[in-house]
Amino acid sequence: MKKILSFILLALFLQAGFAQETEDGMKTLFSGKKMKFSGGFINPELKGTIINPGDGKDGYGFLMGGRLGFIFNEKYSIGLGGYGLVTEHTTPNGTDILDPNYDPDAKIGFGYGGLIFEYTLFGNKMIHFTIPVLVGGGVASLYKEVVIDEEEWTWEQWSDQYNTYESSGFFVVEPGVNIEVNVTKFMRFDLGASYRLVQFVEMDNLTNDDLSNIAVNASLKFGIFDKKKKEKKPIN
Repeated sequence: MKKILSFILLALFLQAGFAQETEDGMKTLFSGKKMKFSGGFINPELKGTIINPGDGKDGYGFLMGGRLGFIFNEKYSIGLGGYGLVTEHTTPNGTDILDPNYDPDAKIGFGYGGLIFEYTLFGNKMIHFTIPVLVGGGVASLYKEVVIDEEEWTWEQWSDQYNTYESSGFFVVEPGVNIEVNVTKFMRFDLGASYRLVQFVEMDNLTNDDLSNIAVNASLKFGIFDKKKKEKKPIN
């Protein structure tokens, strides 16, 4: 069901982003219009999500990150973004790590990033919608933080303060839908939801399903959203 939701959101993005209306009203894949640069923005973002669904509130957590984007034709944007887990999550139940020094309370490390494409509907309206899609990759790990004596630590200890039991790279696609508010000409507020679809995790104690889930997203965009050249006044 979760994968179906992800594909539905991705299909909505593709339909909204590429279906253009020509003068005769026909829908075509490309309108033939030139892509014109119309602005750019930075976008700090907070994601509330679930990592490793466990008992009680064990799986609820937050990802922090953001992106840098460039806008074309006032409705398309493309940029780079990344997010990292900032809350603590322990290893799933039923682990079977062979490391004799393994701690069953090992923590989950998780971060990802990539290209982010976004389509904006009715951007000149105070309240409108955006459909973003992230395509990229990331790294997940299980680790234990090593306690270092601050009075006697060395640079070698400092560089080895995390004992990593296992780790893996992965592929991720994250489509979403946001409600966006034009707060000022240079700032916008976004609130929405997305689905993070993680694939190709190769770990004994974390799976694709442990890291794939719905997220509730809140962010601010700071930038120029409608770059227009000022018309020169005729000289009398």
